[in-house]
Amino acid sequence: MRSYYSRLIPICYTTVIICILHANTLVAQTEVLPLDHALNHRLSKTLYDRVKGVHSSIQPYELRDVTDGSNIDSTLSIGRVVDTSGGSWLYRKFFSEHLLEVSTEDYRLYADFLPDLQLGRDLADGRNTMLNTRGFAVGGSIMKNFSFTSEFYENQAIFPKYIDAFTRKYSVVPGQGYQRYYASESFDFAYSTAVFSYRPSKYLGVQGGQGKNFIGDGYRSMLLSDAAFNYPFLKLTADVWKLKYICLWAEFQDITVNRGGDIYPWDKKSGVFHYLDINLTDRFSLGFFEGIIWLPQDSSRVRGFEWNYLNPIIFMRPVEFSLNSPDNVVMGLNWRYLTSDGTSLYGQVLIDEMTIGEYVKARGYWANKYGIQVGVKSFEPVNVKRLFVQTEVNLASPYTYSHLEPIKNYGHYNQSLAHPLGANFYESVSIAQYSFDRFDVRAQFNYARYGDDSSKVSFGKDIYKSYTARVSNYGTYITQGVKNDLLYADLRVAYVLNPLTNLRFELGAVYRKLTSVLSMQESMTVTFGLRSSFRNLYYDF
Repeated sequence: MRSYYSRLIPICYTTVIICILHANTLVAQTEVLPLDHALNHRLSKTLYDRVKGVHSSIQPYELRDVTDGSNIDSTLSIGRVVDTSGGSWLYRKFFSEHLLEVSTEDYRLYADFLPDLQLGRDLADGRNTMLNTRGFAVGGSIMKNFSFTSEFYENQAIFPKYIDAFTRKYSVVPGQGYQRYYASESFDFAYSTAVFSYRPSKYLGVQGGQGKNFIGDGYRSMLLSDAAFNYPFLKLTADVWKLKYICLWAEFQDITVNRGGDIYPWDKKSGVFHYLDINLTDRFSLGFFEGIIWLPQDSSRVRGFEWNYLNPIIFMRPVEFSLNSPDNVVMGLNWRYLTSDGTSLYGQVLIDEMTIGEYVKARGYWANKYGIQVGVKSFEPVNVKRLFVQTEVNLASPYTYSHLEPIKNYGHYNQSLAHPLGANFYESVSIAQYSFDRFDVRAQFNYARYGDDSSKVSFGKDIYKSYTARVSNYGTYITQGVKNDLLYADLRVAYVLNPLTNLRFELGAVYRKLTSVLSMQESMTVTFGLRSSFRNLYYDF
């Protein structure tokens, strides 16, 4: 039976369309920028400008957040040299314009072809790799109140062995949804995204569709990240004074068990998230986060929709407690301090469960579940133009994000809604990116240590296991279990052909080594290809 949440989606779309038809004032540019770390790096000087006061932890950004009046194409091309004054029609379409575009004073529509064609070889395994992606995008805006984007990707791929093993084990391509076997070594998968944005006033915004969201200033997020697959969502945003507040409703799927049936073979669950970000000074901001994962139907299939969670006001934890609810609740803080324009310190603290008495006793109580992030990022440090550097440390204690009932965990499509490693890990990530004209050079290095689970006992890494399978109540520590050390290094050099679609020739090399007492895996993959689109895909696990 279709969930109540699913029925709300077309109603919300209809309401927004009616509002558009009756809107007669121009309020602000509502185009939504893509979720892309590389683009954010080039926008860092604006995002971390003390005068502008951007709420940088709420992503994706709206164009109005990062510009003083330029259009979205100019923003996507920031730092690039784009010549639109001459050349043939074919030259302009390939190097500086959208494939198709219609623009008037009242509306703008565009369409693009987004290829991602790569050939590679894993030198350690002697294995050829391949990616054949045909993507298509359409988008536009009506007046300055409403905008939309929609993308579709059809893919065939032969992955390096560790991604191949992950895909076969969990039946999903990381961050890109369900896979189908195309041949003995290759996979076929497709996914789409579509998001609208509407602003009836400068104080209120509405976004929704099928996509992803991100809370934080880091490369990772311990609160809500874009590592998992797309999901349907509706988001309300309020901007008042130095405050920015979002209320996000979403629907997720648990694909660990196929319930049968032709329409809805997998269980669905809902999530509601609140986040209030406050610019306390022109340098320091603090954000308060809470998230609740709940089932519209319980095991007896009679619970029904939980109308209390439609309340858009923050701090639902007391309501959840008053209902004697069995739902999964997480809470957290996000902070950011600007040491100078373009440089920031940032971090997050997530609390899944916490018993203060047990924490003070320091006996390693299993239910003290938390995640922490600390990092620094800088745009143009030591006056090196167009250079961006970032380093951060992330950790999560055992059993964080898990639940008594695995279906209520903090996950979607067999991946975590927060960190790709799940829980029970330490990790450091360092990134450097340099852009010059149309050239990009990017280097990344990760080190992680995590404690893996055994076949019978959960040491706390896999959030899809019930925490009742824990090894003990006390003596819990981060990296307990089968210790694994992960080294990951990624170097990419690209020449950008068309900044509007990020179409580029790219040469890349990825080294990965995973070592444990049980085995050692090593890969060294070199790739070359013609790539396009702005999107974050995480293979660094």
